[in-house]
Amino acid sequence: MAWVTEFERFIPTFFSNRVRIEKMSHRNALEAIKGPCNIFNISLEEGFAESLLEKLSPGSEDVELTWLQVFLDKIFRLALGFIPPSQGGKEEGFSPTPESKGGSSLTTESKGESSLTPELKGGLSFTLPLLQKTGDVSDLLGTFLDDQISLLDDPATGLTLLKSFVSVKGTKQPMKPNEVREYSRTLGREVEESELTDLIQNFVNLRILCDKDQNDRYELRHDALAAKIYEKFTLAEKELLEVRKYVENAYYIYETRGVTLNKDDLNYLSAYENKLILPKDLNDFVSHSRNKLSEQQRSLRRITSISALIFFLILAAVGRYYLRSLGESNETDLLSQALAQSEQNSTKALFIELKLWEKDSSASQLHYMILRDFNKLSSMEVDSSDPVFKLKEYLKPLKFVSPIINAELSEKGTFLYGWLENQHVFIYNLHSRKVHDFEVPGELFQIKLSEKDSTLALIYRSSSGTVCDIMGNILYRFETTLNEVMNEKLISFFPTGNSHMVAVKDNNAIIYNNAGSKIAELEGHAGRINCVDVSPDGQFIVTASNDLLAYIWNYNRVTKLYSIYDTLAGHNGIVWSCRFNKTGKYIITASADSNIKIWNMYGKQINPDLVFFNGYRARKNNGEADPDRFNPQFSKYYGKFCDASFSHDEKEIIATGYAIDNDSVNIKKPLYYQLLFFDVGRGFLKGYGRSYFFNDRGTDTVISATFRNLSISPDNKVAEALDAASDKIFLLTGDGRKLMTLPGKKAMFSANGNELFCCNGNVINTIPVPPHEIKRLLERFKISDNSKIKEENFLDL
Repeated sequence: MAWVTEFERFIPTFFSNRVRIEKMSHRNALEAIKGPCNIFNISLEEGFAESLLEKLSPGSEDVELTWLQVFLDKIFRLALGFIPPSQGGKEEGFSPTPESKGGSSLTTESKGESSLTPELKGGLSFTLPLLQKTGDVSDLLGTFLDDQISLLDDPATGLTLLKSFVSVKGTKQPMKPNEVREYSRTLGREVEESELTDLIQNFVNLRILCDKDQNDRYELRHDALAAKIYEKFTLAEKELLEVRKYVENAYYIYETRGVTLNKDDLNYLSAYENKLILPKDLNDFVSHSRNKLSEQQRSLRRITSISALIFFLILAAVGRYYLRSLGESNETDLLSQALAQSEQNSTKALFIELKLWEKDSSASQLHYMILRDFNKLSSMEVDSSDPVFKLKEYLKPLKFVSPIINAELSEKGTFLYGWLENQHVFIYNLHSRKVHDFEVPGELFQIKLSEKDSTLALIYRSSSGTVCDIMGNILYRFETTLNEVMNEKLISFFPTGNSHMVAVKDNNAIIYNNAGSKIAELEGHAGRINCVDVSPDGQFIVTASNDLLAYIWNYNRVTKLYSIYDTLAGHNGIVWSCRFNKTGKYIITASADSNIKIWNMYGKQINPDLVFFNGYRARKNNGEADPDRFNPQFSKYYGKFCDASFSHDEKEIIATGYAIDNDSVNIKKPLYYQLLFFDVGRGFLKGYGRSYFFNDRGTDTVISATFRNLSISPDNKVAEALDAASDKIFLLTGDGRKLMTLPGKKAMFSANGNELFCCNGNVINTIPVPPHEIKRLLERFKISDNSKIKEENFLDL
């Protein structure tokens, strides 16, 4: 019935009258045998029909018509004196239907009187001895099964698939398609999903498999089929299935009682390690059992070792105390040496500090010393024969002929790009270290780069835009709509497919293909759209608007149109920004109503609170009464927001606030600042004392620091912050301590967090940040603590 529901659209009364089709009873089946025989003058021996039905379905009142059809067909051929060939060929007197040739029907041509030659009419007789010659139902079904498998394009794959429906005991077992595929892998054959679907449907049409039940499972129609298929299992296949069943049973026990495989079990499975292919859940279970056993063995060895040594440890308590004290003294001595050497020989001090870092990688003071001494090393004046010279060349700043207006890092970290005061665009490939640049005809406002095809979208202050390649060749043009506050996300690129880019234009968002043609227009907002973003998988689009709403859109493959998937309603002010998280499961929005909201894909808000200020302040996020809202120390945390994004590990939110102010010529202009909200349990801020994020600025009053630019490294260890008060870039630790002060007005972490790129005037400096990267560079350029380096004329950043 499910297959014909699609016709109900065209014939509304299609299901008004329904007929329930049951299996045939023995009484009706007797008539089904005797009636046709009577019409064709085939004589029946007394008791033949009853014996046939008893042989077909012993002890059952129902008759499977498919097998009755096969049985009668074979008896008919025996009565004629031949059996048709198994390959579907022709013999005299046998004429298979087109369906039987293709393997999609069980019947041969027997549709009317013309199927019998005149000389055979009345001359056929169905007798009990003839019935005995057919064998039992399993023999009959076995022959039929062999015939149908041999007619397949790939008989081996078809047989493997059918074996999946047979248990290790030779009985039928219901299976879902994905389970069939996994079992086929266990038996050593990979079946593509499309091929699997076709084969299953073919076997359903052949009545070898039952159609899927309410749980989407298929199974063999007859136990005799399972027995015949089981006979075709090789010893190796039976062994593999027994092993798999063994793991499945153990996994069931693990799920119910938490008991993993023991040592004997794992030893038993190890013999099949290279032959047995298991689904992911079973494979993970075996790996987990193996890891747990290893941990237990290690624990046992530790306990044994401790038991054996306990007497010695008691006697040697004083010695242990002495050795421990000596070890602490050695670390203290190393730190003292580093401090002393730093003034006289920063290179030797650096290697001592790196050695200490391997023992304690949490000390921010040590991190500061490593960065300081590495900067001294990399700033020395040396000749070209010195190994430091190659390091300096590697870290050589990228210089341009004109000051940098803005720079960005591409999403995957392959390109560093931006534009200069002289209206030139630059693209720096961080892998090849090649720079491309070209001149543009007008004043730029924003640039976005697509790593999918290395194309750039250039937005001009005139609200016009062009899409070009990295050489500056224009591919197509588009228009957009600038607004007075938030213009960071006026366009967004698609990660894959023919859809290339979506751009904001007034109240709509327009989608362009790779050739620059408009392929869709998202209409529905009652106000100007301020932001647009495409999900990481390219399946969804989100837009934010002046109408206080954000819409989630998706592409309907049936109507071939974009439509609203869900509405994000809850803001009481202009929604300035909307961004997907890196998984595409959540969306974050920022609004002029001073709220930042995180939504799931069903339009439900999931963050009632926002945490700030060293972990013990949580501001309400839906306009509820909140005493902190009127505290001048926290005023910026309750100001208007125009953007919000997640940190790399999604434990923090970087929020952009704004305030409208008049400039020198009395023109209203937004002033921006950035703030940090975080997960109270696992956020970037790890300390509870004063930090540079919340410092006293030389007084006893603790206030929140204000930054114009703020980002956290991918490893969640350090942050870069452009201080609004001093126009300097600070490198800060998780507890807010200052590691380094750098000149510049923009900084970005590399994709792996190993470097910090700082824009200062017409220069971009590359600063190694984590100690492990500094150690790697020293090893790469063969710099050792024995290198003869003149420590003079270094530049102290």
